[in-house]
Amino acid sequence: TLADHLQQVSGVSVQGSGRNAQVRVHGISSMYSNNEPLFVVNGQAIDGGLAAVSGMVPVADIARISVLKSPSETSMYGVRGANGVIVIKLKTKS
Repeated sequence: TLADHLQQVSGVSVQGSGRNAQVRVHGISSMYSNNEPLFVVNGQAIDGGLAAVSGMVPVADIARISVLKSPSETSMYGVRGANGVIVIKLKTKS
């Protein structure tokens, strides 16, 4: 599953499994809001967190996962990137 795959990514912690797992970017937390990072798949920001992304990203199709956490890295996503951004690049199909 995508949650299992994310457990192997440096800078990310995953509690639980499957679509309902909680994903956090290390070093980022908020007392006032949901701490779930923004997921971006092939340049498209996806609302709905891990549950939404799990249904649309086959793990076998993942080429690369990057974790953005500094304000300079996440600023292009505005407030949506405040809890970090997990960027997923899929393999291109020929």
